[in-house]
Amino acid sequence: MSAAAHSTMIPIVAGEYPIGHDEGGQDAGPTHLVTLRAFAIDKTEVTNAQFAEFLNALELEVKDDFSYSTAKTHHFSDESWPELLEMGIRADLYPIIGLDDDQVRIEARNGRFDPAEGFENHPVAESTWRGARDYCAWRGARLPSEAEWEAVARGKKGRIYPWGDSVPSKDLVYAGYPSGVTAPVGSRPRGATPAGVLDMAGSLAEWTASLFKPYPYRADDGREDQTSPGERVTRGGDYVFDTEPDKLTGFFRNGFSRAPQNGHRHIGFRCARWLD
Repeated sequence: MSAAAHSTMIPIVAGEYPIGHDEGGQDAGPTHLVTLRAFAIDKTEVTNAQFAEFLNALELEVKDDFSYSTAKTHHFSDESWPELLEMGIRADLYPIIGLDDDQVRIEARNGRFDPAEGFENHPVAESTWRGARDYCAWRGARLPSEAEWEAVARGKKGRIYPWGDSVPSKDLVYAGYPSGVTAPVGSRPRGATPAGVLDMAGSLAEWTASLFKPYPYRADDGREDQTSPGERVTRGGDYVFDTEPDKLTGFFRNGFSRAPQNGHRHIGFRCARWLD
């Protein structure tokens, strides 16, 4: 079994969770309850090292060494480059990561993929929604639904922020940094949820499994259709939002990129799995 498959996961108990917020701004309301099965979720966001291991497991052909500064399609075989470069997007084949972005931190050397030096334990950015979904499936897991993500961030008491109701500060959340300036996962342990889940505000925003549809959340209304090409919900704030604490709340769901066919420098992900 791969090292990535051993990522630490935190159990989340079954039951009713408050979702949405009547005073949370556009698309956040109404407040309502959802009943969830027991599940587990990654303690931290998936890292560059973990995603590189996934890319290596796909056995995509690398013709010669690759980094963003030399990004051209000739570095990959005709079969592999549409999977790896956004310039290769086709209607029938979304890439799994945009390695042709200047803030990607995965390179190809000697026929294999490796994280850029010094970024091994930073959260992977530029993964498309498909790439996040496929990574989790490779690990024997799945992306969390939007409701599960919010339940983890807010708990059964409906916290405002993952750590509680106190306003964000630099020791609670990694935010207020220029575009592309990430930090190692888990760099703000004081901002953990009571269950120990880290980086659910700030750091990178995160893909969820769910299509973007209005609240109240209903799992049976088509929003959990994993074959639809529609926009997917991203949650969790990112490293830029230091002066806008409302965007770091556990219920904020409007304002991030949601295009599933693109990688985004400020969006990562974590995986989940059922416990029953």
